[in-house]
Formats: sequence, C-alpha cells, structure tokens
Amino acid sequence: MLSILKNAGEGSTTYYVGDKLEHISHLSNCTLICKMEFEGLDNVEQIIVDDPQLYFYKLSHQIEDVYTFHPNGGIYHTGKGCDIHPSAVIGDGVIIGDNVTIGPNSVIYSKTEIGSGTRIDANCTIGTEGMMWVWDGDSKVFLKQLGGVKIGKNCIIGSNSAIVRGSANELTILDDGVNMAPGCCVGHGTYIGKSVHFANNVTIGGSVSIADYNFVGCGAIINPGVTISESDVVIGAGSTLTKSIKESGVYFGLPAKRIKSTTGKLSGMPNWRK
Repeated sequence: MLSILKNAGEGSTTYYVGDKLEHISHLSNCTLICKMEFEGLDNVEQIIVDDPQLYFYKLSHQIEDVYTFHPNGGIYHTGKGCDIHPSAVIGDGVIIGDNVTIGPNSVIYSKTEIGSGTRIDANCTIGTEGMMWVWDGDSKVFLKQLGGVKIGKNCIIGSNSAIVRGSANELTILDDGVNMAPGCCVGHGTYIGKSVHFANNVTIGGSVSIADYNFVGCGAIINPGVTISESDVVIGAGSTLTKSIKESGVYFGLPAKRIKSTTGKLSGMPNWRK
C-alpha cells in the first residue's frame, strides 16, 4: 500500500526527500524511498534513489484503478430515506447515510463516504483526482491519487462544487455541518472542521486544515498547506491566505492580513455563539 509520510504504517511504502531522521523516526515495518541511508529505523527497508518523489509517483501508476463506474448503476450502500437523482453517477463501494440528497448530474467517486442528512446539489464532483506532478526531464509525471473523501453529517455542498480525493492512503475530510455555496473547490487531503461555511467560489488548496466554526468569503483562496488552527476566523471576500494563522479575527487582502477581531455581531456571519 502506498502511503503519505505521516500516515505510513506497517507494510506500507512511502517516500522522503529530506535528510532529517526526526522527520521519519515514526516509521516502522515499512518501505521508505529516500535519497540517503538512515540509521536507527525499526525494520524499515530503504530504497535509495536520486529522486524519491519521482520514483513514488511512477510507482503509483502500477496500482490497479479501483474507481469504478457502471453504466447501469454501481454497487454501493445507501441508508434510509435517500433522494438520489437518476442522472447522478455513483461509484462502486460508496457509502451513503440516511436521508442524503444527491442532485442531477453529480458524480460520486469510489472511496467516498457521505454522512446522514447531507445534501449534494447538481453538477458536483466528489472524489475526483487532482493534479500533482513532478518533472521527469521535459515531461510531467502525475501522482495517481488513491485516497478517498469523507463527508460528515448534515453538510450542504452547493452546485458545481468539486472535492478532490486524498493522495495515497489519506482522506479529504469535511466534518459535520460544513456548508459550501456553489462553485467551491477543495484540494486533496484537506480537513474542513465542523460548521465551517464557504461562500461562493472559494478555492482551497491541498493539505489545508481549517478548525471548527470559521467563515471563508466569496472568491477567497487558501493556499496549499495552510492551517487555520483557531475558530472564529473570517477570511474576507476575494482574499488570499498564504500563511498559517493561529489567532481568531477578520483577515483581508492579498496576502490576507488580520484587520480586526471577530467579537460582536458580524454581518452575514453564522451565529455560532448561540
């Protein structure tokens, strides 16, 4: 099984491009693709190559594709009281909770789980493959993404939104009560906390983490790898958040900077403090 570094467990294969033992000290009983040999790892087979990332990306293409659709309907599990439009396409192995609504022309890839009470509007794509690549000379080698998506209970995914599945063995996760207005895009391996609200056309890069009870305004962008570790954060419309933040408040601009606190009433904001 291919694995991202932080999730690597027994029997998995992962890669590391650095030279710091402390970054890989958690590894045990697995295979590590790396540029140099490390001492002190517990039963870790090391494959030494010039470009571990390129090697790993090429290796991903040897994995059998498990994202399967059938023209007459896939094999998936649905709970009670679901309303799935006939034009929706559901991949094999998808797990759908009770009272879930899936709108016209939406596509749900394999390795997706949808919690009870969630609504997915028209023309959404859940679990699509993102674009991660490295250069091999003049050619791009894309990572074949083999993860999944987990959507919590009572979420709303607005029309024309896309959620990219995780890389290797990771998940892209939307926790309970997440609201996404139409046109949003969420990158691979991202975690969206409880009751986070996205306005229209928000774009979230890969490997982002957003704590519970935050608001992202229309057209805002959050760069890959950014973490919002506190609640009561507002990212203003049209802003681009380029760095992780650890303080509640209203952030606005390009790049987004904190301009005021979120105490008191904020127009258009969900009232989470009730």
